[in-house]
Amino acid sequence: MKPLAAILLLAPVLLAPSVRAADLCPLVAKLNLALVDTTDYQPVPCPEIGFAALEGLPGMRSQAGAYFPETGRIELAPDLDLTTAYGQSFLLHEMVYAAQFAEGADSRAPCPAALEAEAYRVQAQFLHEAGLVRDALFTRMLGDQLGSCGEPPDY
Repeated sequence: MKPLAAILLLAPVLLAPSVRAADLCPLVAKLNLALVDTTDYQPVPCPEIGFAALEGLPGMRSQAGAYFPETGRIELAPDLDLTTAYGQSFLLHEMVYAAQFAEGADSRAPCPAALEAEAYRVQAQFLHEAGLVRDALFTRMLGDQLGSCGEPPDY
């Protein structure tokens, strides 16, 4: 591999925010307020949070985040800016999964996609309250499409 190609492949990792998971606990506490306000779930404890490209995992290359229920870890894309409401909305989205699994919602959901719909709904509400109305609308529509359990959305 040519040196320039190797550098370009490593750029997202090298440019990733150098934030330790413990440094994000105040942000998690803030986002827990939104989680509790928009769901019936309890706040989630500050999880282990990593920043890595999700390219090595099937079907996740284009995702901005992922929650791994077996470990409780959240992975976020290295270029996600958590100083913005838009970036924070993706962490909140993954925190919804943490709350769902902590309270057994995964076993009660009519289909796995219903969990996705709820996470998108909470994310969209957060974006809307932050004044990002267009992003909120698109996020809500995406959640309705992905989380429909085989039924068409009713709009």
